[in-house]
Amino acid sequence: MLFPVKRLIIENTGYKRDISLKTIYINSLNIISITDYDGVTEFLLRERSELQDKSFSLIKINNVVDDIIALGSAQQIYSTIRENGPGKKILND
Repeated sequence: MLFPVKRLIIENTGYKRDISLKTIYINSLNIISITDYDGVTEFLLRERSELQDKSFSLIKINNVVDDIIALGSAQQIYSTIRENGPGKKILND
């Protein structure tokens, strides 16, 4: 079952880094773990990003090399998965 998350995107453009969010869809059956990720807060403070006061989580996906840094606490993301459980549809009916 797919559910949306906002992924943190960091692009190095030379002297500056562009920080943005991109909506992606993750299959909840492939998630290994979701943990709160406070490590990104210090980086966002240094970069003076408007996202510095937001909470982020680290999502580990089965058979994927990169972990996903997602907007929201682990509890918020877990709640989203539970709300959009196997019996519910979030994409076109």
